[in-house]
Amino acid sequence: MNETSLSNRDVVLEARAIVKRYPGIVALDGVTFRAYRNQVNVLIGENGAGKSTLMRILAGVEAAHEGELQLDGKTIRMQSPRDATALGISIVHQELATFANLNISENIFAGRELRQCRVFVDGPRQAVRSEEALRRLRMPMNVATESARLPLGCRQIVEIARTLDQGSRILILDEPTSALSTTETESLFDVIADLKRSGVTIIYISHRLHELLHLGDQFTVLRSGRVVGEASRAEVTRRWIVERMSGRADDDTINQERESAARPTALSVKNLSLRGAAGAEDSQAALHALSFSVREGEILGIYGLLGAGRTELLEALAGFRRMDEGEINVRGKSVRVQNVRSALSAGIALLPEDRQRDGLFQDLSIRENVIISGKRGMFLSRAGEIARVQKLASELRIAANDLELPVTTMSGGNQQKVLLARCLICSPKVLLLDEPTRGVDVGAKAEIYAILRRLAGKGMSIIFTSSEIEETRLLANRVLVLCQGRIAAELMRDEATDERLFAAASPTVAAGGGAVERMSSPECTA
Repeated sequence: MNETSLSNRDVVLEARAIVKRYPGIVALDGVTFRAYRNQVNVLIGENGAGKSTLMRILAGVEAAHEGELQLDGKTIRMQSPRDATALGISIVHQELATFANLNISENIFAGRELRQCRVFVDGPRQAVRSEEALRRLRMPMNVATESARLPLGCRQIVEIARTLDQGSRILILDEPTSALSTTETESLFDVIADLKRSGVTIIYISHRLHELLHLGDQFTVLRSGRVVGEASRAEVTRRWIVERMSGRADDDTINQERESAARPTALSVKNLSLRGAAGAEDSQAALHALSFSVREGEILGIYGLLGAGRTELLEALAGFRRMDEGEINVRGKSVRVQNVRSALSAGIALLPEDRQRDGLFQDLSIRENVIISGKRGMFLSRAGEIARVQKLASELRIAANDLELPVTTMSGGNQQKVLLARCLICSPKVLLLDEPTRGVDVGAKAEIYAILRRLAGKGMSIIFTSSEIEETRLLANRVLVLCQGRIAAELMRDEATDERLFAAASPTVAAGGGAVERMSSPECTA
């Protein structure tokens, strides 16, 4: 289909003049959104712009207060996600909803189990269909594996496989690559191209602009609950997107900072080893005698594909996992990291990858989420707590009028800043961040980059992991590349090209000087 010839006849799903209100806020203010048939329809906006609210309405999760939905030109009414599924509309949410106690095939068929004699669950048939869906995604996995043992990226693949098995004609993907490695992301792009060719309409939400420009056919931009831009791919540039998202011109200054001068060593690690998944309750990659150091004021990037051991390394340093061997020194003093408390006492704090599962206390306020790590040994009064949290909120530009509001009322970018504030309230010497900008918009990314550079400028050492090569290159002074639990390369910023990073991160097998073959991630294969 030629994008220049699209007309109203090509609109498969339309939300007309949608209004959605929550207490004290109008989330959507007369939004009209069109999804064109057999196209990738990109929806863009900063956190809080209304993207997820609109998608929940399109998927039957919520109802609009005003406006109407049309499918193939006919008005439809949905009271539940089941109604949307019956109409061929499915969504993969940014925050995953896999059941930890169910295996992969059980998750894919949760709520719509295949039955024998209308009574017994037909497990073998579910397993076969699950394997077919995963093969379509080019991600073979053992469908008997429990979800609790899967890393975040694999759980995201399971969510996508669930929608593919439902035979959706309209598929909504909300940040589908936020936890995927480069290899998984490329496979997903191939699947999206296949789906388009087979007649599926895609609605795609992402904060990664290079993805949007690569995949998108039609673009709609939301800002503050209103549509501020609509265009086809031929009219869209990065500047066009950023200016409409934020109301300001693109700013590339985050890539202009010079390397910091050499400073004393803040953290040194020698022969850190961690056993792999065999016999473990949860899936983890093995780490093999890792040795490296980080200077005061340095930002060290850890890059690697899914299963390389990035998260395991940070969790071992932060006391979330017990390392089997190794020595850790913080500013010249040997420390024993046996648990999270001992790591915090040594000056090491971690911002986890999955903020919903491992970071935020959903039923606590913003203030309580920030102060909870620093309560022991601080002995602050209620007024002292509030003053300290307010100071951090101001420094990190956390958008909150009332610190006593539930943390769940905040956008993803502000929730991430709340977790960062929790780390900083402990005054760490070494700050560890696992995917620091996962699920946040372009504006919030730039703010987080600026915050981390500012902290490094004051002498704090920062170690971060990222699935995004671009982010790794932009933020790190130096990059360690992990491959199958070993350090495969060490690159300075000006050496860290996309090609060198990906080549070093890719597992290879060479036999007798013959052909080199890339191996699949050990965590997502069976």
